[in-house]
Amino acid sequence: MQTIRPPALEDTVKLVLLGAIWSSAFMCIEVALGDFSPFAIASWRIVIAALSLAPVVLIMQLNFPRDIKTWALFTATGLLYNAFPFTLISWGQQFISSGTTSIVIASGTFISLLLSHYLTHDDRFSIPKLTGVAIGFSGVVVLIGAEALDGSPTAVAGQVAIVAAVTLYILSSLIIRRITGVPTLVISAGVLLTSSAYMGPLMFLFDDPLPKQPDWTSVAALIYLGLVPTAFAYLLRIQIIQQVGTTFLSQVSLLIPIFGLFWGWLFLNEIPTQASWVALIFVLGGMIVTRLPWTPSRIH
Repeated sequence: MQTIRPPALEDTVKLVLLGAIWSSAFMCIEVALGDFSPFAIASWRIVIAALSLAPVVLIMQLNFPRDIKTWALFTATGLLYNAFPFTLISWGQQFISSGTTSIVIASGTFISLLLSHYLTHDDRFSIPKLTGVAIGFSGVVVLIGAEALDGSPTAVAGQVAIVAAVTLYILSSLIIRRITGVPTLVISAGVLLTSSAYMGPLMFLFDDPLPKQPDWTSVAALIYLGLVPTAFAYLLRIQIIQQVGTTFLSQVSLLIPIFGLFWGWLFLNEIPTQASWVALIFVLGGMIVTRLPWTPSRIH
């Protein structure tokens, strides 16, 4: 196993870049929805990313696995990590803004803590973790509750779809942990390839993958979505993990909602609501609390 080193300034720059890139995906989805359906956006995103990463594997002279079991795990991971979440996020963004989406996505940190506590034996709750989860989820409740009080059932449905997508992201990690002896880049490319193998044909069979005379901004957003927030982000994420570890990488969740609101304001003229600002404070506060260097007793 490769030895990691303490984070340097360049690693912090990479982390900020990754947060900016990942959060820009929600802005691109909102633009692409002008001409493409949610399923088509998810499918093209996967296909473009797969066609981008597969050549990188070959250039780096890495080998894809040859056993059926690993490819079956790739397929299952692709369903939970790519196909269903990408479709749910694109569908949900028909009803909520890109900035709101980024805040709800950040709830993945707390969902991960909840699932890890009950589904693993080595990552249990502590007092600061439980406190952070309570604070962070309060922010999500503020967002969803504000929409419900305003009588916006579609917006509530959109936010619930994003939460469901995040939950599937986390569950997919349980499958990824069962894939051993395979480089992370090969796993990423393999998962995307298996996802594109069924998402691509299904898109052409049951959807409208190539609408007539789409606006160039929608097409550009879709291409960018596949190349940068999906394919390039995979590579940047892998590099950070290999050099400085997953704990440092996890801090990107603090950046996603901040950049998400910023991109929505800068490019889409989205003005965050008061509920969004309150939710952001709760979510960021919860994340910070879970990272405090306390050593209280565990909760069983």
